[in-house]
Amino acid sequence: MTLLHDVRYAIRLLRREPGYALVAVLTMALGIGAATTLFSVTYGVLMKPLPWPDPDRVVRLTEMRKGQQGRIRGTITNGAYLAWRERASTAEAIGAYSIVPGAMTLSRGSGEPVRVQVGRATASLFEALGVRPIRGRVFAEADTPSGFRRGTPPDPAVIVLSYSLWQEWFGGRDDAVGSVVRADEMPVAIAGVMPREFTFPDRDTRAWLPMTIGSVMTDAGYQRLMIFGALARLKPGVSPQQAAAEGTVRARSAPDPGFTAVAMFGSTAPPEMAVTSAADAMTADVRPALQILLAAVALLLATATANVAGLQLARATVRRREIAVRVAIGAGRARIVRQLVVESGVLAAAGAAAGMALVVALHRALPALLPSDFPRVADIAIDPHVLAFALAIVAAASVVCGLLPAAQLARVDVAGALADDNAASAAGAWRSHTARWRAGVMAAQIAVACVLLVGAALLARSFVALMRADRGYDPDHVLTARVDLPRRYDGPARAAFADRVLERIRSSPRVVHAAAGNALPFVSGGGNVGFKMPSPSNPSVMLQVQTLTRIVSPEYFQSLRLRVTAGRLLSDADTLTARPVIVVNRSFARRYLGPSPVGTRVPLAFGEGRPDCDVVGVVDDMRQGDVTDPPAPEAFASYHQMPARLLNAPLVFVVRTDDDPTLHAVALRTAVREQDPAAAVDSMVTLDERVMTSLAKPRLYAALLTGFAIAALAIAGVGLFGVLSYAVAQRSREIGVRTALGAQRGDVIALVLRQAMPVAVAGVAAGLLGSFVLTAYLAAFLYGVAAHDPATFVAAGASVIVVAGIACVVPARRAAAVDPVVVLKG
Repeated sequence: MTLLHDVRYAIRLLRREPGYALVAVLTMALGIGAATTLFSVTYGVLMKPLPWPDPDRVVRLTEMRKGQQGRIRGTITNGAYLAWRERASTAEAIGAYSIVPGAMTLSRGSGEPVRVQVGRATASLFEALGVRPIRGRVFAEADTPSGFRRGTPPDPAVIVLSYSLWQEWFGGRDDAVGSVVRADEMPVAIAGVMPREFTFPDRDTRAWLPMTIGSVMTDAGYQRLMIFGALARLKPGVSPQQAAAEGTVRARSAPDPGFTAVAMFGSTAPPEMAVTSAADAMTADVRPALQILLAAVALLLATATANVAGLQLARATVRRREIAVRVAIGAGRARIVRQLVVESGVLAAAGAAAGMALVVALHRALPALLPSDFPRVADIAIDPHVLAFALAIVAAASVVCGLLPAAQLARVDVAGALADDNAASAAGAWRSHTARWRAGVMAAQIAVACVLLVGAALLARSFVALMRADRGYDPDHVLTARVDLPRRYDGPARAAFADRVLERIRSSPRVVHAAAGNALPFVSGGGNVGFKMPSPSNPSVMLQVQTLTRIVSPEYFQSLRLRVTAGRLLSDADTLTARPVIVVNRSFARRYLGPSPVGTRVPLAFGEGRPDCDVVGVVDDMRQGDVTDPPAPEAFASYHQMPARLLNAPLVFVVRTDDDPTLHAVALRTAVREQDPAAAVDSMVTLDERVMTSLAKPRLYAALLTGFAIAALAIAGVGLFGVLSYAVAQRSREIGVRTALGAQRGDVIALVLRQAMPVAVAGVAAGLLGSFVLTAYLAAFLYGVAAHDPATFVAAGASVIVVAGIACVVPARRAAAVDPVVVLKG
């Protein structure tokens, strides 16, 4: 009953001061809501066990040479995979999957076809994951296609659906299993349906087809190096180090791919296997950023708690008489402390209620807010662990906000408190013990806001630098699209199809250039090639060449506005009857061709019986993906000369316009459908959008830290305003006396500012010092700006000083407006 009485009394007090209550509740709601939301993301992504049986035994396999991973990180080659899988003693199962799922058109007898992302996996992958379907079955070895035509995988026989696709397409009916559908015109039987929570390798994959892993040496006697992802389920008691040792031995027993390995690893060194936890491998890219953001939101929560504690301290001075009366009539120290903690608990509970409403709203928006490749989004939920975390921080905030004022009021001088009139002495602003506590709390808040603002400014400047980075091409006014053709198209037919579509789209008066090919920035395509060639400067030295190959139409370079540094570009005269030619990028020329690259003959044969290629031109390096990665050597060939390389490869179209490129989306789609209604147009977006999508994670991190910094700065400003307002109210008699004795308005304003600004300056100094230490952890996330950039530090510190000054203006003006007659008469 006594506790209930304390709660009721706390609520009555808050009703008397609705402004204070609103500020305190909203401050706590922001801190608790932000901290709980980010903890839920961190727990779901980094700490929550994967939704597989014994997830700690599931590991990712990575092949390396001389400590270097392949061109696609986290992959393994077919030779190492097959050699290990056939003689594995440390793993119960080893399975493979495609790193980049492809899009396919699924259709059935009735209903509209659906365009979905489809992954490929071996029958053993589901065994390695330990996941069973809820309907039907997964792949069996008998379902894996046999044979392998050069350039194209064999047709699969079955397909496994995701739970969401099963519900959407079949309404959850059991008769879906066993029915036959068509995947890009291939008949496949539905073998089974996976559980609702199963998403692999990413959340957009909605179906799976069987995957064939061919041997390194084919029946025809040529080498075929395949790359893909692989997982294993280790046997109980086996460590990743033991598995890696066995994998290395097995990989080295596989047929040597020789120079083919140069295309992937840049080296013919013996293979090594790395084995890492699947959970760690999935989250490696986001783990450091989440840890930094979690620390930032902890600082924000500390700022919110300190703000409320500071306001409580300010109110504590005003309540000295009330507490003295309570002590005089017999209330003990424990009773006073409990009352104050209960009051803080009521504030924290109200803030928690509002904060959890914010958490729920943010959780609903998370799938749209997080980048599409953000891992384990399905595992982010408001579960008991998240609720326990929220309860813990509410309890901690209640104790902190209650104990600080309790420590000041529990030792109140009863006689002195009852005798005075609550007016602050004229001796000074921060000389009392309570006032110094308030000053310390405010300085700490300002320091935290300064740290967050410096970090946010660095990330924001880095993001701007990434957007403005020279990628070697101009993404402005460019429309891109990927087109999947039916499997009946061979190489020449694909080239002819592309030429007809380009002729149609170029007829538009606002189209400047249009091209097609098998590669585009941020779109997987082309191939990795490794070969030997004599050094142009010293023919007796053989160079190990590793390059990416791009098969494009001649206008590809003009469509992307690639800069020509030497020679010429591809032209319509480069046909099958002409001598094969290539254009290389600056990195290829610098690394392999020397100072005079044009005219060099390169043993790059794109077809059996074809002669070597002549280098006719050099273009500047084009960043195909992350601008922080060093540019790789590239070679461009015309699909009019080497159409066989387009076999089974999706076409990408590039259309440069002099107006809004999205206005030409319908025309491009129509041009494709006019040539073949079965052709599937996919991923039709501007190149600017592709650039921004590639920057989704840096943009997210910068936006979050900026939001935390703005919130912390606002909280510090509001706290400084509130504490200073209380201080001015306490000193109203002193200010009235000063005014009566002739103090001018400016003198009074200066008096108040001298009370507050030293606290702000001390907080900024401490914040800048802390930033100098802490921003070193941001160095890995920065591009184009140093972690200790002086301009950023100065600008952030000045911004905090300005906000603090603004927060002081209103109380200062209020103090200057004090009527000495009214104050002294009161």
